[in-house]
Amino acid sequence: MIKYIQLIRPINISIVAMTLLFFRYFIIDVNVYQLYDFKPYLDTFSFYILLITTLSITASGYIINDIFDVETDQINKPQSLIIGQSISEKAAMNFYFILTSIGIIGSIVLMITTGQIKLSMIPMIVSVLLYLYSTTFKKMLLLGNVVIAICVALPIIFLSMYELRINEFDPAVVILFTQGIGLASLSYGIFAFMTTLIREIIKDVQDMEGDDVIGAKTFPILLGIKASKTLIILLQLLTLSILLLVDYYFLTASVSIAFYGTSILLVLPLLIQIILVIWAKVPSQFKWASLAGKIHVLLGVCTMIYFGNGTAPHIFNQMFNFLSQLTGMR
Repeated sequence: MIKYIQLIRPINISIVAMTLLFFRYFIIDVNVYQLYDFKPYLDTFSFYILLITTLSITASGYIINDIFDVETDQINKPQSLIIGQSISEKAAMNFYFILTSIGIIGSIVLMITTGQIKLSMIPMIVSVLLYLYSTTFKKMLLLGNVVIAICVALPIIFLSMYELRINEFDPAVVILFTQGIGLASLSYGIFAFMTTLIREIIKDVQDMEGDDVIGAKTFPILLGIKASKTLIILLQLLTLSILLLVDYYFLTASVSIAFYGTSILLVLPLLIQIILVIWAKVPSQFKWASLAGKIHVLLGVCTMIYFGNGTAPHIFNQMFNFLSQLTGMR
């Protein structure tokens, strides 16, 4: 049983669960909203169906990836190999089908309870993408990295999309809340996409030896470690620029707690990760940058706690107005 749990990456699954739970209860469903007659379109039962569906699809993605990665993992990380040693490939595939089935059933239940058929099909689409990633995309130049980054960013955007059904008869404050929730999901979605894309390329550098054996065309294999480091640092600097813009908004708006929180929890860890990437010379040394990236994601999720007092809609609306004016987009 322990090996089956290890197969679904319990730490990563926990971070996904935290992300959805925190976004629900610190940004979407906050008690103070009730004073303005705002309550989520997605009821509690449907939310937990969505949570179970997302976790099942995510876990199944890890399993199918490990099934197709047995050959490379024998080279890259033989000490942590599970499939083929502790669990047979057939048993792992059965576990994959069970979790995928739970995800599909969850999607169908969401279709029924929410009435949003097209929207509720997203977990099924993600399941197909994760399968194609494991069999094909991960061996292609950057495509696999982008696909995984999209799949990681999707759950939080998926959750918020149920809330973005603005009715023309809704009062202005409800529309304000709805827009704020959408902008919050966009912000965290961009953060998830960028941090995941960076970490996936870092992991490709770590796995160069095994990926080369199976003929993968990843960025590090085709262009080398030096070029990979350059790409990683450019993406890190782009992410850093976005975070500094957010930090600048909090500074000018005199929101001191948010300013210091963003600086300590988001900017500083990213600077540390950049230093670790610059320091790394051989694939094995990139594991520290990868670990720093995972911690960075976790800290990013924890920042949602700050919005538990109901300030998220106001802050994200004001922040996007400020950034739009600052960048000349308005």
